[in-house]
Amino acid sequence: MPRAQHSTVRFDATKPVTDEDIRVLVQHPNAEARAVVAQKICRRVRDHPLSDGEREIANEVLGFIAEDAASLVRRAMAVTLKNSPELPRDVALKLAADIDSIAVPVLNFSPVFHDEDLVEVLKSRAAAKVIAVAKRPTVSGSVVENIVRYGDSRAVAAVAANDGAEITPETARNMLDAYRDDDLIAQAFIKRRDLPIGIVERLVAQISAEAAVELTRRHAVPVELAIELATRARERATIDIIDQSTKTRDVALLVRRLQDESRLSTSLIIRAAGCGELRFVEHALAVKANISHAKAALMVHDGGPFSLKALCKHAAITENETRILRAACAIYRDLELSGLTFDRAYFREMMVMRILTLPFSLDEADQLYFLEKLDGIESDEAFDAVNS
Repeated sequence: MPRAQHSTVRFDATKPVTDEDIRVLVQHPNAEARAVVAQKICRRVRDHPLSDGEREIANEVLGFIAEDAASLVRRAMAVTLKNSPELPRDVALKLAADIDSIAVPVLNFSPVFHDEDLVEVLKSRAAAKVIAVAKRPTVSGSVVENIVRYGDSRAVAAVAANDGAEITPETARNMLDAYRDDDLIAQAFIKRRDLPIGIVERLVAQISAEAAVELTRRHAVPVELAIELATRARERATIDIIDQSTKTRDVALLVRRLQDESRLSTSLIIRAAGCGELRFVEHALAVKANISHAKAALMVHDGGPFSLKALCKHAAITENETRILRAACAIYRDLELSGLTFDRAYFREMMVMRILTLPFSLDEADQLYFLEKLDGIESDEAFDAVNS
């Protein structure tokens, strides 16, 4: 299969937005290309001071992006400007009314919303949006009351565990009374840094033995309550704690553990490939196809049209997922054979940018992952530049 041609232009968010950028944003038929330009524009708005005139123009452009028919383009703005005070409030409200994958990042973090904006969102009873509001860095008492009113148990648990949420003793008692039989809510309260003694006493009356042990560990419990907890305690189940993947240098062992725990998903393999982690891909496909790593590595790096396809078929990977993996491997080879010298961050950035402009569809969750990855790479580079 002939490889798609990709632009090697590297967008630089430190430079002003050009007429060509705007033309791509307005006219380009490819949603992925528009999304990359939209993200560049949003990074410029987020990271660089604008004059009043520039801000006025930027706000018009952001409003235009919010109306793009492709969710990927709107999501690029939501992800990039989710923390920024430069996101216009009217645009933020449009994003908040959008589909969950676009609304949630903004509702979770944006500082531009007023409490009344958030309450209107809560009235929709859209579960993912209500939970996003419940997890905001700060949540006022009035918003908490409306989360309890309009949200389900997951949203109430999220706000109960949120140390940035203003929860009065009265509201806390109402929450515990309304969800008396739901240990999830009690456990969420236990995760808070500080609990009034009245809430501790209420918790003791209704939590499980496992939750009681956690309560005594995290909070100062009066002697009489500790005795009551001890008489109710029973042997706790032993839970294996899985090491974070960053703590192991043995890729083969990491892949084997993920497979044993049923966490070695095709999406994980695609994301690793899109970031240029082909050693992980080799081991993962070897395990999935039940062949040796050496054989899998040869098939992954074979530039022909059949080896990787056959390997993916044995690994039970779909045709579209196989096309994405083949494209990622081709991009990886092109960059390696280009004769250019890349540092690790730049290489990963080029991989991700070209993955996002592939001429076929990525899964929505994978698109969001790569957009966030690209934004993170740019942010790290900007930080390094400032501190070098």
